Amino acid sequence: MSDIELKVEIKSLVKTSGYKETKGMLCSIVKIVSMRHREVSQKQILKVAKEIL
Repeated sequence: MSDIELKVEIKSLVKTSGYKETKGMLCSIVKIVSMRHREVSQKQILKVAKEIL
């Protein structure tokens, strides 16, 4: 999965969550995305999530 696809999914998760983008939700976002996409490494998900948040 590319970084662009991850960015789109993470932004969608944050938008539908109803919460403001904060560093505190980083762990939760990484966990949700890694459960949905087991083939993607957590390192890649974490890198993209840090860029967004």
